[in-house]
Amino acid sequence: MKRQKPKIGYTTRDFSLDPLQWLIGISIRISGAIPLRLHPKSPKHDTQIHGLIIGGGTDLYPALYEIDPKPNYKYDHARDALEIEWLKYAEQQQLPVLGICRGAQLMNVRHGGSLHPDISKVYENAKYPANAIAQIFFRKAITIESGTLLGGIFTAGRIAVNSMHKQSIDRPGDGFRVSAREDNGVVQAIENPAKNFYMGVQFHPEALIYKSTFRKFFCAFIDAARP
Repeated sequence: MKRQKPKIGYTTRDFSLDPLQWLIGISIRISGAIPLRLHPKSPKHDTQIHGLIIGGGTDLYPALYEIDPKPNYKYDHARDALEIEWLKYAEQQQLPVLGICRGAQLMNVRHGGSLHPDISKVYENAKYPANAIAQIFFRKAITIESGTLLGGIFTAGRIAVNSMHKQSIDRPGDGFRVSAREDNGVVQAIENPAKNFYMGVQFHPEALIYKSTFRKFFCAFIDAARP
């Protein structure tokens, strides 16, 4: 009997011309699941899903972790609300959750953790390309902690990832452990070992899906979501 393909909800901003959100959908599909895009204008709260991916994008509203907002920055309050609601649903239903960049930060804040609004002011050697083209090709090494879910997926203790962020996780939220860091100390992944698959990564695996290592990563998430 053929197994049912899991349906994976993935959150994005309303703006549709975003290559990264296309890549998340592609990554879900080639990993054997059905992608369902969720965004403020189409939240689809009445739809059943088997797993949730919270994608990257605009900075979280800093008041969510008791920091003053940046002047003249356009925050996406509707998306914050959408993702918090979907995250609550996923937790209630005990669904696997993968947070990517902003998504990892939201998961952390949702559980009482905090963020560094500007990593260049906290860590040495934490200034990375801001140009979109340069970000595509830039790579940095991260070290994965042994005995973690992430370590079991990648098997290698060090991997090279991309860098498309200026913020990072500061204090891990309740239940989370740090599972990967850069050499300079910047947190690159968190996970809750008490849950089936509840992980946030600061890098963008969807932009590395051409590599078999990162296809394996998405497949591990999809396998956790199979009904």
